[in-house]
Amino acid sequence: MKAVAAHLRIEGINQLELKTLHPDAAVIQALRDLEGQSNWVQTVDPDEVTYEVRLPADWEDYLMQLNGKQRHEVRRKLRRLETNAAFAYRMAGPKDTLDMATEQFLQLFQLNRKDKAEFMSTAMSAYFRDLIAALADHQMLRLYFLELEGNPAATVLCFDYDQVRYLYNSGYDAHYHDLSVGILSKVLSIQAGVEAGCRRYDFLKGAEVYKKRLGGQAVPLYTCKLSLYNT
Repeated sequence: MKAVAAHLRIEGINQLELKTLHPDAAVIQALRDLEGQSNWVQTVDPDEVTYEVRLPADWEDYLMQLNGKQRHEVRRKLRRLETNAAFAYRMAGPKDTLDMATEQFLQLFQLNRKDKAEFMSTAMSAYFRDLIAALADHQMLRLYFLELEGNPAATVLCFDYDQVRYLYNSGYDAHYHDLSVGILSKVLSIQAGVEAGCRRYDFLKGAEVYKKRLGGQAVPLYTCKLSLYNT
């Protein structure tokens, strides 16, 4: 961090702001170590929250972590899906199919909500394409599709790092709303994470109700500012 601080000074930058930092982020401690040196001071303030759930080694053990009502709801929704539709849950395959999978994700992302369609501008679409390609290059990409009768009904974009599965974004087709495909695509990604040996599932920032219902526990996030002062 001393090198970073020196570079900021050379560039004439008097403040560095880092947002949505996890409590165990290495940069927080690094900035604390820098405080009081070379006229820099740092502050750490509450920002948003993320929701995380610890993953056991067994799917049934995960279900037992949920409260009785939510455990019943997950099982009921899964049974209804199994009873009413021929479904498959698959992860995007070899890299030569990645472009097609990316376009399917983008289509489902924008399908049902005006705000999501407006968010996915040309520039943002290019960002997502680059992001998915980069995650694939680093073997971190976990792009899942829930298919009903061979048709893509829902998708979740996840990535795995250091035995943690991160849920980045999702989308679904409202024609299949009665079968709860949106929430089940997330449930099945948790199950796949358990089977892959992940030890934690991070829903990332935001306090959406479904995160709590699927066992997520609130974890505070922070904004850290590094400011130069003159003596």
